[in-house]
This record gives sequence, structure tokens and C-alpha cells, in this order.
Amino acid sequence: MNDDAMKKQNEPSAEALEEMPEIDDERCRRLPGRGHHVNRSLGELVAIEPELWAYFGSAEAVNDALRRVVSDRKKAAGS
Repeated sequence: MNDDAMKKQNEPSAEALEEMPEIDDERCRRLPGRGHHVNRSLGELVAIEPELWAYFGSAEAVNDALRRVVSDRKKAAGS
């Protein structure tokens, strides 16, 4: 028997590579610690309606808008 024929192929073929989608390594990398979400401090979670989410598009944008609302209310209450 030919030993080369019995060896497992370690690298995917060119055809298989063409079929595979690109994967973001950072997104898939497991972070050290108790779990991969250990560094995330989410606080309270809320659901944003899809028609409102279309105006913001990110959690940062939602938080910035809410901070402006709170700041405006504080200014109005102090006047």
C-alpha cells in the first residue's frame, strides 16, 4: 500500500476553498475567562421596535439619543 494515499489531507482543496464563505476570525475567537461574554457589561436589556431601530442602527446611537433626551430634560427642569 502506498503511504501517501493513506494520509489524511490536512488542507482543503482549491474547490472547497472557493465554496467556503469568508469568516471573521476576531468574531469567532474565544476570549479567555469565565466565558466569551465576560467583558460585556450589558446592564438592562430592552427591545427596540424595528421601525425605530431603522433610525439608529446601533446600540451606541440609541444610547447617545437617550443621553441627549435625559440631558434636555435636566436642563428644562432646572430652568
